[in-house]
This record gives sequence, structure tokens and C-alpha cells, in this order.
Amino acid sequence: MNHTSKALAIGITLVAGAMLSAQGAAPGLRLYNALGSTDTFLVDTNNTVVHTWAGTGGPGMVAYMDADGSVLRAQNAPGGPAVPGRGGQLLRIGFDGTILWDYAIAGPNQWAHIDIAPMPNGNVLLLVWDLMAAQDAIDAGRDPSLLAGSQWLPDAVIEVQQTGQTTGDVVWEWHFMDHVIQDFDSSKANFGVVADHPELLDINFPRNILTDGEWNHCNALDYDPVRDLVVVNSLFQEEFYLIDHSTTTAEAAGSTGGTYGRGGDILYRWGNPQAYGAGTADDQKLFGMHGTSFIREGLVGAGNMLIFNNQAGRPFGMNYSSVVELRLPASFSVQPGSAFGPSGFAWEYTDPFRPAFYSPAMANAQRLPNGNTLVCSAQQAWLFEINASGQKVWEYFPVVPTPPAFVFRAEYHDRFLWADTESASSSSSVTVDFDLVAGRRNAQNSYALLGSASGTAPGIAGRGFVLPLNPDAYLNFTALAGLPGFSGTLDGLGNASASLTLPPLPPLMGMTLNHAFAVVDRRTMQVNLTSNPVPLVFTP
Repeated sequence: MNHTSKALAIGITLVAGAMLSAQGAAPGLRLYNALGSTDTFLVDTNNTVVHTWAGTGGPGMVAYMDADGSVLRAQNAPGGPAVPGRGGQLLRIGFDGTILWDYAIAGPNQWAHIDIAPMPNGNVLLLVWDLMAAQDAIDAGRDPSLLAGSQWLPDAVIEVQQTGQTTGDVVWEWHFMDHVIQDFDSSKANFGVVADHPELLDINFPRNILTDGEWNHCNALDYDPVRDLVVVNSLFQEEFYLIDHSTTTAEAAGSTGGTYGRGGDILYRWGNPQAYGAGTADDQKLFGMHGTSFIREGLVGAGNMLIFNNQAGRPFGMNYSSVVELRLPASFSVQPGSAFGPSGFAWEYTDPFRPAFYSPAMANAQRLPNGNTLVCSAQQAWLFEINASGQKVWEYFPVVPTPPAFVFRAEYHDRFLWADTESASSSSSVTVDFDLVAGRRNAQNSYALLGSASGTAPGIAGRGFVLPLNPDAYLNFTALAGLPGFSGTLDGLGNASASLTLPPLPPLMGMTLNHAFAVVDRRTMQVNLTSNPVPLVFTP
């Protein structure tokens, strides 16, 4: 087959997942991080690990993949508080294993732990402990009888912008200690009626004696770019909180400013109204929960919260976990003394054989583009996908090379193509490296990487498929020029790489070249898969 006919045969599809019923598994890839290991893995629907990012340093907790194929990984740094979930180091690892960022948040005033949240602007949100003394808590109204150690570790959220290979600037921050109330000691700061201030956190709840000073143990963090909100999940308070990210750091420390006009005070909280004097133990809905996240725009349930309700510590019945969806109210307001609504879940999944699905700690869930839900039952090292009816359509038990054999979290990606850059200067030469991951079911099939200078829609249609590239002279160029790796045979895992080098081309300033690849089955000569388009934007 010559280059022209190959371009026409291959250039007729869109991401295959759009054609799948919600009864089948979403066709993308799943990223997971084995607790205790330095490696991060990408697995396909054939249950084959198709790519591995080898880390350095201490074992990691969570990992997320960026649009360029790099992985952001939170992991342990030496020293720090002797508290479960300790981190202190953030790595950005390129698709080829290159360490692109090695950033420490490991004292003397703060120490990162557990979760991070990549942001659309390229920054990263991190959960950190504020490293304080027990006396600081007492001065803020904490009952001294509830402190059995010398340290106090309230949680905070910081936003970091990378400035170099080992450096970063904190460009926004929010602290629990700026939004506390107490009814224990009228001579201390923050004294008031807890039930009258649901926007604040009771510094004496729960009334547990802390030996290590950890008060909140926040274990999940996520960002909603549509509403500019941050969600923080607290294990010890058994509830989650919505925070206004549109504030400045100064506003985030107070009660005014930002889009919602309430500064950094808690806009909304849910899971355990006992925490703010608005209910009893019978009203608690969340138990030991993890993985609280927003359902993304364009997905089923967009704007709702998805939560892995571990159910650890439930005071009644058998042990089992569940995945729950919560519909957020239109307005984040409540009368003092009343609980935030709604009163129940919009959707809930648990295994009908309930003890078969139970992770007392860690874990998460994610809504997928086909309406299914990906579940990571962490302490069972079990990834599975369910449809809206709760039927399993895919499952995978990762081989975890380093004990303990837990998988803290898993993340779905409907991408199959990554480029190491999405911008280039039109006044200098540029080389772009592409990584193609089609999965093992496409091993040894033919592929072609193509481009378009005229956009991705409506694309090229044929036989029920659409290639997300518009036909033009650049598409012909990529099909015929014999560029390195732009056509060939996928390897035994369904992978390939390609490279594009262009000289200085000032006429391209302001233009966008999009690239996507397609795979043809070597037996049927039918298109099996196309990737997402990847843009290359030319700047002055």
C-alpha cells in the first residue's frame, strides 16, 4: 500500500470509545500507582502494562498524568512527621523517564502529604501539614486534654507554580487554622457557638486525644475549573469541604472576597453534620471516605461529587465499601443549626455480596466518558469498571512488585497520543517527539500519524468513523514525507514513537497544527482505533 492510499485508509476514524455502548469497558488506558513502589504504570483493557514510569527516591502515594505524557507523582522525602501518608516530594517524570521537576515541600514550616491536583494552568495543588506546636492549638482554643504530644499538624492547601527543575513558587494558599471556631475556652481566640458558624471548623472536633498532633488527615484534593472550587476531604472529621479558589491568598485567610464573597470560609460541607452542631451520629453519611472528586464537564453527572465511601468505622452491620455520587445544591447556603443538603445520594454502588468489596482505607472512583465508573479498591489491589446498573464490564488485579500490595488510586485516560510540547516558536527550529500507545490488542498492526493545519472538525468520515483531522495540504505532507516514525508497525505492546522537526517558519506564527494517529488491523484492513488530536501552536 503506498503512502497516499494508506493515509486515505487510515484517516477515517475517531476515538473508538465514542462507538462503544456503556455496557462495554471504556477503551482508554488506566494509570495506577502501587503503594510502596517507586514506579507508576499504564494498563490497557487487555490487562497489559503498556508503559511504566520509573521513579527515584522514596515510594509514592498518588500519581496523575499530564497532557504531555509526563506523570506528576507525590512521594516520600526523608524525615518529617511520623504520621501515615507523609510525602514531602513532588516529581514530574517525562514519558521517556526524564525527571523534569523534583520539588521538595519538606519543612521547616510545611510538609506535603497524600494527594495533589494538577490544574489547567500547569500549576499543582498540594495538601500540606502546617508544622505547628501543640501550644499553637491551645492558644486557638483546643482543649489541652485532647493533646498528648508536642506537635500540631492542621491541614492546608497550597498552589505551586514550577519555576525550575527543582524550584517552585507558592502562588496561592489556604489554611484550616484561618477558619476555626471553639466553644471550650472563652478566654482564647475563636470562641463562639459552633452551630452558628457552619463556615468554620470546630478545633475540638472530633474529641479524640491526638498523640501525633494530626487533626484532619485530609486524603483527597480536587479542582473544578468551571466553578473555580477546591474540594478537600477530611478523614477525621468524616466530611468534605468546598473552598473558593478565586480568592487571593490574603482573602483566603479571611471571610470576605472572591467570587462567592466569603473569602476562604467553608462554602459547603457534607458527610457528617455532627462536626458543626447540626446533627447526631444517625445523620452521618460518610465513613472513612477517600477519593472525593468532581465529575468533569461533559460527563454523566457533571458537577456532582463522586466519593469512595470506605465505610471503615461504621457503627453497625457488616464491613463493605461503596461508591456514591452526590448532587451539589445550586446555592451554598444553610441556616445556622441546620445541615447542608441533600439528605442522600444521587447514586450508589456496592457489591451485592458486600464483603467482597471492601477497602478500609485509600481508594477512589472516577466517572468515565462512556458513563461507566472506574473503581480502585485500594487495599484489595483491585481495579474494576461498572456501568450505571452496577454490572462489572472490566476488572484487573495489578501485580504489585513491592509490599504492601496496595494500589492507592487509579485514573482513566482516553488519550492514546502524547507530544512532549504543544507550543513552538515560528522563528526557530522545533523538534516534537510523539508517543503512541494503542494497547496490546493493536500489537503488530499498521499505523499512521497524520496532521492537519485546518482544524479537527468535522474531520474525515468513513464507515461510521471519523478521523479528527480536516483534509488539507499538511495532511498530505505528513502522509507522504516519510517523517521518522509517522507510519509503520506497532510493537508487541501496541506502542510506537515518532518525531517531527521543522525549520524556522515565520508564516506559521499564530497557526495550530493538529496531529492524530490511526491504526489498521493487519488482518481485516479495517480501522481499529484513532487517537485524540494533539495541537502544536506556533508563537512568535
